[in-house]
Amino acid sequence: MDLGRHRIVLAVGAHPDDIELGCAGTLALAQSKGAEVHEITFSACTDEAPPGREGERRDEALRASGVLGTKARVLDFPNRRFPEHRDEIMEEMARLQEGIRPTIVLTPFLEDPHQDHSAVAQATIRTFRRNETIVQYEILRYGSHTFTPNVFVDITGTLDRKIAALREYRTQFERRAYFDEESFRSLARTRGAQGGLRYAEGFVAYKIYW
Repeated sequence: MDLGRHRIVLAVGAHPDDIELGCAGTLALAQSKGAEVHEITFSACTDEAPPGREGERRDEALRASGVLGTKARVLDFPNRRFPEHRDEIMEEMARLQEGIRPTIVLTPFLEDPHQDHSAVAQATIRTFRRNETIVQYEILRYGSHTFTPNVFVDITGTLDRKIAALREYRTQFERRAYFDEESFRSLARTRGAQGGLRYAEGFVAYKIYW
């Protein structure tokens, strides 16, 4: 996928760390090529935080964005309840379309088993119906067995930045067994091998404009 032609890039995710897990290497690459890169996360997951630490994951997401050199916002939709808020999510997507005007949108996989992930993907596809490229990324642990990438982005030069961004999610290293650097590198190596590269991120293309 030629990122050089995309001057405005938008990545959307349901929760803090979704975007970094799925496409941080690609975002870092786009940023290094001079693109304006936006990250929008729809929930701060305040319900998962201990009392007094409700803003922790929002702060982690903003620090991770700083590592990648992107422009990030974290919204306040309720965690695990996105299907109840489809209309509001669609309205927010429409505002992003008009306000940012991206030429490419990176979104979770439409068939992701997590209801929030798939709700964001559905809203993306329903909103961005002009000439925007849409590619779907995978989220470690929640990836569906049907995720078969047909687009590979070489992140050999940006994998370390991806991992540096993920290191900002200290809460997830503490709580999630799958959240470790070995897992991040292993998946990147697997996708790289599939794409004939050293390290890669894999995507399922929904629509591509050249």
